[in-house]
Amino acid sequence: ILHMARSHTSGRTTFQEAGQIWNEGFAPLLWIVSPDRIDLYNGFGRPRPEADPAQNRLATFLTIASGLKELDALAGRFAMETGQFWTKTKQVDRKTAVDQQLLADLAVLERDLVSANLVRDEAQALIGRAIFTQYLLDRDIITADRMNSLCGTMRLSAALRDRQATSRLFQWLSKTFNGDMFPPYSAAPPAPEHLSRVANFLDAVDPISGQTTFFPYQFDVIPVELISSIYEQFAHSGAAPVAGRARSTEATRAGVYYTRLPVVSLILDEVMDGLDGEQTVLDLTCGSGVFLVEAFRRLTHLKRLKTPATRAVIRKALYTQIYGVDISEAAIRVAAFSLYLAALELDPDPQPPEGLTFEPLIGRTLFVGDARAIEKTDAGAEHLIEDDGLKSFDVIVGNPPWSFKGKAGTADRRKGSGTLPAQPRGVGLDFLMRAAEFANAQTRFGMVLSATPFFSASKTGGAAARHVVRELGPVTLVNLSNLRSWLFEGAAMPAMVLFARHRPQPTETLTIVQVPWSPAGPRSHTFEIAPSDIVRLSLDDWEARPTRLKTAAFGRRRDLRLVDELTDAHRALGERLRDLGTVIGDGLILGNRSGDASALVSLEYLQKDDLSPFQVPERLPAFGLTNAERPRDRALYTAPLLLVKEFLPGGPRPLTAVADRDLVFAEAFFGAPFPASHREAAHILAGVLGSALAAWFFLMTAGEFGLYKRRLFRQDVALLPTPDLNLIAGSDAGRKIYALEQQFRTRAPNAEDWIALDEAVFDLYGLDADDRIVVRDGLLKAGWQWNAGLSDSMIPAEASEGVAAYARTFSAVLDRWLSARRQRSVRAEVFDLRGTEAMRIVRFVSEDGAKVPEIEIVSPDGSLAAVFGRLEDRMKVPLTSALTGQRELRVHGRNEVVIIKPAARRHWLESVALEDADAVIAESFAGRRH
Repeated sequence: ILHMARSHTSGRTTFQEAGQIWNEGFAPLLWIVSPDRIDLYNGFGRPRPEADPAQNRLATFLTIASGLKELDALAGRFAMETGQFWTKTKQVDRKTAVDQQLLADLAVLERDLVSANLVRDEAQALIGRAIFTQYLLDRDIITADRMNSLCGTMRLSAALRDRQATSRLFQWLSKTFNGDMFPPYSAAPPAPEHLSRVANFLDAVDPISGQTTFFPYQFDVIPVELISSIYEQFAHSGAAPVAGRARSTEATRAGVYYTRLPVVSLILDEVMDGLDGEQTVLDLTCGSGVFLVEAFRRLTHLKRLKTPATRAVIRKALYTQIYGVDISEAAIRVAAFSLYLAALELDPDPQPPEGLTFEPLIGRTLFVGDARAIEKTDAGAEHLIEDDGLKSFDVIVGNPPWSFKGKAGTADRRKGSGTLPAQPRGVGLDFLMRAAEFANAQTRFGMVLSATPFFSASKTGGAAARHVVRELGPVTLVNLSNLRSWLFEGAAMPAMVLFARHRPQPTETLTIVQVPWSPAGPRSHTFEIAPSDIVRLSLDDWEARPTRLKTAAFGRRRDLRLVDELTDAHRALGERLRDLGTVIGDGLILGNRSGDASALVSLEYLQKDDLSPFQVPERLPAFGLTNAERPRDRALYTAPLLLVKEFLPGGPRPLTAVADRDLVFAEAFFGAPFPASHREAAHILAGVLGSALAAWFFLMTAGEFGLYKRRLFRQDVALLPTPDLNLIAGSDAGRKIYALEQQFRTRAPNAEDWIALDEAVFDLYGLDADDRIVVRDGLLKAGWQWNAGLSDSMIPAEASEGVAAYARTFSAVLDRWLSARRQRSVRAEVFDLRGTEAMRIVRFVSEDGAKVPEIEIVSPDGSLAAVFGRLEDRMKVPLTSALTGQRELRVHGRNEVVIIKPAARRHWLESVALEDADAVIAESFAGRRH
């Protein structure tokens, strides 16, 4: 946000401007420009008293050439569009933005009201009424004179300290606004001590010291959708921001999670693109109406593009185009509040109050009840059933519950799931297909779901997901699982957004968008998506290979090809074990101890923390119990026994070992007893399972590993492509793996040992040089599930190391292509940019003559922006503006191609170089220029 001043601004002006920007809640920066200087303020910084105007000032720049250059480097267009700004200004963070701060303050207020014996629901209702009344006052919808005549005071906090004045105010609000905004029963205020605590909140009285502080909130500035969003988060958060209280509410127990505004914007940006404002919108699990409020605002904006949006036009949209359902009456009331306030905000002249009376929404367009049978209620039957069946809608959005209620819940869902294959976990797909009953052939969908059914190793889960995609196609899936730490904090499952029928694409093609984690995401609440994060997959391919979706989302074309090659060349481990007359099984479960475990008494007992890589302790305690819930067959515990740990404790390599004596293993492990004749094969297989190849394969195919849990399922391990176990011990590579594994049984492998093991496994599978790069980088990417690995992936790539290695691999692929005619060669120029620069650049030049590719580190003159300017002039391409939507660029010129990408290491892996080189070759054949 830019503020222009004729002279240097006073502390009061700065204070007012900063407070307004903070309350608007969206702009990270406030620029105050005066003739001789530019002050840059943190737009997310909580306002401080005007006596301290510099509190949130980030920097000051003089309006001279050097100062403007510094400003441009920090916060200019280029710095913002490339993400460089966020790497340099750690203090600009959404954690201190208005919504998060108000949420924290409301949580303290709620705690105090509940501690004063006010029921939590009533406490939230009182807080909600106070917030919305203050909104009406701040926006002058309730004038100061009107307030004074009603309550004898112009301030809400003062009115709340007088219970009779509060009663008169609430009664007048209920009568004046009608509708559902202030229902009649809300006119009776709570006890004086509860009203006084809310008044203290509005007066900024510190609840501990009793001292008056600074109240930063301006409800005439805070957008309505933000108020609705804050209240929904508040209602869902339990006691989230307050130390010492359990994080549990009815909403979270039901698997309902607060929908952050970035997700709302993402969905509505897509499903409402190209509409004309006349469409109807439905949210079957609307909560407090965050989707509905923003959809209503957007519909009104679209109408304004054609004709002035009068009050009649706005009210017609409110009463006929926005529909919501929720099982919670309290949530529906907040949704009605939010929609009414949005209508007031959109109203070109919201006066006088008596002329603003609303018609009720509840029972007409907002319905309380179970979405699965809402048309069977009296209100639903009247308003949701038409002559030819259920009312159909043009846009269906929402964030349905993700709850999982165990076997009982699964059985209950299967009774009434209709044509949907029964999914094993969660009810999200059930709600989606229920919503589809209100759709027509052109209805657009945008729904937040759990990602687990789509990547599920379960046949039923995968079948349910594929059924939904075929029914609603064409579909785009946006995988948000990498953002779970901040986007859906506390959710038990990862998130996925399903879009359907919103963009033209073949019905039999599925588009997958893998949204990566970025350091700026939690601070800016933005997503960074590059073209390489978008892939397409045929539904037939997904049907034929159920793990294909996981590979497409977490890998790239070369990963897909290598998975295919390995699974075509080698049978799955489970099949190989069956050939030997054995299986891989789950370990013993103590549980309720209902089964007979007497056959296991006196065997040694391996428990979850006992195993190290390739090492079983020499001595273990004996299993001394005669009963266990699932003791398993005694034969499962027979040596030689291959062991694999279910959870990966400290890194991406599976934890494996072979026990050469019989022992019982706990449910933390999977185990496969081998025939004595295949003892060496068991040890070799342990080496394979502990290798980079296994970690990469599980990242690409496993149901949960890499998605949101560092965990393997037994069926994930059983799918590993495995060479013939009858021949493996006789191969050179097999013997080398066996020798290494034997060494590791007595000493822990070091970094060089792991490399040697990986190379031996690569030899066993016959991987070429490119495939080895893919697998090594797969191991690296599997490590991004841990904080250290994730942070490492975002470290800026060094020109002389990471970017140079990328250039070598890229050049090698191009050289193989060019060498067919032996007439041209490749030279790479790696631009040696400062480590703090947000982007990296490599230029590849095709030259006459056949020679070995050359890699040159070049030192460009000037800043990154200056380098961009020279490239733009030479190649006649607006690079800076192109980066806004692309994030990654491949720019073709005559006999050259320039690669420009963010500096993070993940963009400059050698496996990425393989993919980029393949793309450049394909573009050269197609004559395309990016």
